[in-house]
Amino acid sequence: MAGTRTAQPRGGPPGHWHCYRWTGDRRTYDDESARRPPHLVVHDIPPSEWKRIAAASPAFMASDVPPLEVPHWLLRPARMIRATFQEPDKASAWYRDQVTELTPAFMTDHDRDPARQAEWQAAAEGRLGWGGDVVGGWYLRRAGFASVQVVACSANRIRPTLPCPMGPQP
Repeated sequence: MAGTRTAQPRGGPPGHWHCYRWTGDRRTYDDESARRPPHLVVHDIPPSEWKRIAAASPAFMASDVPPLEVPHWLLRPARMIRATFQEPDKASAWYRDQVTELTPAFMTDHDRDPARQAEWQAAAEGRLGWGGDVVGGWYLRRAGFASVQVVACSANRIRPTLPCPMGPQP
């Protein structure tokens, strides 16, 4: 075999990426009730319907705990966004910087291993390069959990009809 190609999703790149970070008690993270919108949606629906669904769950909208489905961050208020980037390399650098900052608190030596982190960063760069989302989650010392997520917006490949939490982007 001459080589293997990884199939990439079709479509153009997203307009930008929103970045999110959450650190807290792992019991809070494990409680799924505030991490899911009030309705299970298995297909794409119009943006106005997404907004109605999100509004029907004040607990989901108020929670800063990562949602169960990564693109559902886009349903939450814009105040939860930590950074926004139009270039994938800048979004990747933000992700790398967040992981680097959190590394001393990681529970396991395996997660603190520089070679493992280099693999995560390479994977993040690759996913962002083709317009995907990046998700990282780590158990921390003292029963904590950290999540760092970079979510494609306008349009997200998994949920392309989700509206941008910041409204129209240039």
